[in-house]
Order: sequence, then structure tokens, then C-alpha cells
Amino acid sequence: MDGYTPIDQIDFSIITMGWRRLTLLEDDLYLGMQGMNIGMTDAVITQWEDSLLREYIEIEKTPTESALRVSAFSQMWLITAYEVMRLWRDRLYKYRKWYLNGGIDQVIENLSDDDPLNMTVIVRKRQLELYRNKLEYRKRSDSEWDLFEPIFRMIELLRMNLAKHAAPGKDSVMPRAPGYGRINMMCGAMDYEVIDKDNNYYTLNRRDVAEQLRSAFKKLQD
Repeated sequence: MDGYTPIDQIDFSIITMGWRRLTLLEDDLYLGMQGMNIGMTDAVITQWEDSLLREYIEIEKTPTESALRVSAFSQMWLITAYEVMRLWRDRLYKYRKWYLNGGIDQVIENLSDDDPLNMTVIVRKRQLELYRNKLEYRKRSDSEWDLFEPIFRMIELLRMNLAKHAAPGKDSVMPRAPGYGRINMMCGAMDYEVIDKDNNYYTLNRRDVAEQLRSAFKKLQD
């Protein structure tokens, strides 16, 4: 990215509360809570990144302990964000497949009502019924994912390089230094060199993802 929002101008509530506005998460308490965790921890890690940059400038060398902490928590944050978005994507893809192949009624019927306290089953059944019955629900679900899919691909690229030491979709393409980061001089986030399946290299960091998430959630509000 060419620039980053100054830390004192960031509205951290945008990511924290944004997940609950998504069609497939707004009534899913537990998946929504996982999304909120991403926003709340973003606020903490962003402060650490800012402090890391200030420390680096002050002592004129890499503060190893601080850099290692920021890198470790950044990677965990990215992996968590990936898993929340992957679950959202997979749920939508399944709903769409079942709807298009005519199997959604059977899926709904197979969901057991034996445990009235199992909110996961109750929510899933309600979502499936809405997806089957309401065109607007289907359109809204699809348009929201279309807005966020490029961000998911960015996170996927980072996650595969950092956690799997390979490019997404191609295990034979491996990064040169998976997990090694350098301090970004504009925001303090750890820049990682990542490679895609076509052997193209990019430099990305956690803050890039957070900024893109905020931008997407703002568009949903407008």
C-alpha cells in the first residue's frame, strides 16, 4: 500500500462490529464473536506495531524482542482471519450448491431438532430456509462475498506462505524465507515476502489486510 491511516484516526470498531452486519454472520452468534475477536486484537497489535516503529527509529537498529512479538502475533492474527473468512466462504458455497442442485430441502430435513439448545443447528437451518426462500437473501449473500473475496485471497496468500511454506494451490512453489519479516517504515507492521503459484513475489503485511477489511466494511455501511 502507498500509505496507511494514522493510528489516531483509525476506527477499530469498524472491523469489530462489521462482521455482525454480514448476512451469513448477523444471526450466527459464535461465528460473529470470532469475527469480533479479529477486530479487538487488531487494535492491540496495531498499537504494538506503532510502538515497534518508534523503538526502531529511537535506537536505530531492530529491537529484536519487540519485532519477534509483533511478528508472532501478526501471523496468528492472519491465520485466524483466514479461518473465519474460509468458514464464511465455505458456508456460502455449500448453500449455493445445494440450492442450485435441488438438494437444499433434503439438507434442511436432515438437520436434527433433537437438541433445542444447540444454537448452531438452529441458526444453520434458519439460514438455509432463508437462502432457499428469499431471492434478496441470496443476492445479498453473494454480493457481500464478492466484495470481500479479494481480501480473502490476500489473506490466503499470506497464510499459505507463512503457515504452509508454499504458494496457494501449488505446494511445489515455495517462498524463499517463510515467516521472516522486516519492519514497515510507514506503519511498523512486519512486511513478509510472499510468492504466488505463478512465481510472482509480493510484499504484504497484516496492516494491509486490516486496512482492506475496514474499507470493505465501510462500503457495506454506505
